[in-house]
Amino acid sequence: MNQCLHQLRQAISATGVDAYIIFNTDPHSCEYVPDDFLVIRHLCGFTGDNATVVVTQTFAGLWTDSRFYISGNEELKDSGITLMKSTESTFLSWLRSNLKEGAVVAFDGRCTTASVYFDIKKKLAPLNVVLNSKLDLAPSFWIDRPKGIVSKVYAIDVEYAGLSAKEKIELLVPKIKDESATKLLTSDLAEIAWILNLRASDISYCPVFKAFMIVGCDGSVVLFTDNSRFDKNISNYLADLGVVVCDYDLIYTALSGLSAETSVLVDVNSASAELYLSINPQCKIIERRSPIQLMKACKNETELANIRKTMVVDGVAMEKFFYWLETQLANSKPVTELDAAAKLLEYRQQGENFISESFECISAFNQHSAMPHFAPDKNNNLLLEKDGVYLVDSGGQYFTGTTDLTRVIPTGNMTDDFVTDYTLVLKAMVNISMALFPEKTCGSAIDAIGRVHLWKHGKDFGHGTGHGVGFCLNVHEGPVSISPGATRSKLQSGMVTSNEPGLYIEGKYGIRIENLLAVKHSDFEGFNNFETLTLCHIDTRPVRMELLSEEELNFINDYNKCVFDTLSPFLTDDEKSYLKCRTSKI
Repeated sequence: MNQCLHQLRQAISATGVDAYIIFNTDPHSCEYVPDDFLVIRHLCGFTGDNATVVVTQTFAGLWTDSRFYISGNEELKDSGITLMKSTESTFLSWLRSNLKEGAVVAFDGRCTTASVYFDIKKKLAPLNVVLNSKLDLAPSFWIDRPKGIVSKVYAIDVEYAGLSAKEKIELLVPKIKDESATKLLTSDLAEIAWILNLRASDISYCPVFKAFMIVGCDGSVVLFTDNSRFDKNISNYLADLGVVVCDYDLIYTALSGLSAETSVLVDVNSASAELYLSINPQCKIIERRSPIQLMKACKNETELANIRKTMVVDGVAMEKFFYWLETQLANSKPVTELDAAAKLLEYRQQGENFISESFECISAFNQHSAMPHFAPDKNNNLLLEKDGVYLVDSGGQYFTGTTDLTRVIPTGNMTDDFVTDYTLVLKAMVNISMALFPEKTCGSAIDAIGRVHLWKHGKDFGHGTGHGVGFCLNVHEGPVSISPGATRSKLQSGMVTSNEPGLYIEGKYGIRIENLLAVKHSDFEGFNNFETLTLCHIDTRPVRMELLSEEELNFINDYNKCVFDTLSPFLTDDEKSYLKCRTSKI
């Protein structure tokens, strides 16, 4: 029996609730949920980042996307919770079909966005449900819940950021006024860190700190956070900026106390339901995307210059890693998925300005590589063997930028199917890299440019082709998105995006090849193209030449030559010889 689930059901019964919803997030909609808000993981052991759980007295289901169907089934075995595929139904459609008139539905409103709250309210309105958005039942089954991390904050120098915090605030103020707002409310930790040029380590893999922020159209800034995290230098820095610091939990009181004449700009897709509902109801609420999001997505020239430097440092670590890995395998020395991930981190840690990994390393062999977001642990850790496929998707946080790249290598003989699939994925990635497109083109159009080369062979993959990447911030950053549904946000000069098509053959292998790209103005007026930022060789051993055009081959050869020319001065003679071989012209 799942004792946690049993205890939760007891609490549900005691509070008179018919259905309890748990969202896999925190008060800031962080992608990497801090340990003290990993409620779903504690309840049932599910480790995927996308999950919503619904619990009643007779049913418990977890909804997730296709990335976690395989791993999710394994993790939920014997948990008493059923894996529900989001491609087949939603938690709201299930509730509509199974709840009785007037049912009570509850959840912790800190842990879902205002937009989701309104969607729940709208979709369940025909049933006249009673919504309780202030119920946190996690304590009923999570007795030893950890306390949140309060890390020390440090400043990012202007030589890295390109603009001072004062300059950023001055640029933000007119954008708030343009929305006819007198206040901007943000709970997005990356936005707060970026605008203030501050970083910390409250959240794994993301150099941010937990806070809320209200910026006035007069340039005033109120920051709600734990004041103990600031040393004297940072306290003086904030005082010089005119930033008023208040206790973290006072945000709700501050919002309820706003004057009736206040117009509050709120991004309902990131602000929590609890935040939104705390705003004085007499205030005018303007529901718009925060202007900070686009400001930080379009990197300035200083940021881009630093990112290019970072790619050299990160690329050297990758090449040292691949030389080590292939040498180990050639000498029949045992290497597990965890061994490989640890060694790659060791090489990254040797790099200048390194802070941490930018996400948990996806180090996956054979059938594990068919799970797009697999990460090994001590209980699920394959030994790399001959005649297999190894995929590594990893990245680093540096003071000078954030990296994310994926490479696939064969560990011996290759099947015909693998070679064909690898070449098709590479073809898709290359064609996006070479794309020329009108300014403000949507990400969905770019997605099709790559995906069409797989479609021609009746193949496809279930995740997006690209995501925005922050500057020493979140490795996944909006509003940039290259995916079938990305029809709202336009690709603009200075944006940095990943380019990562893939193919996954369950039980056999997965293929994903990923570089980071920067959007830039092309030589044709009114058109943009991409600058490839990532520096790490693309393995050409699995290439099926007849599937590639001359233009595609030239791109691959030119790219690999650039990798060798740029990185070889930083490698040992043996590493350089290895890279020379791997970047040979095909």
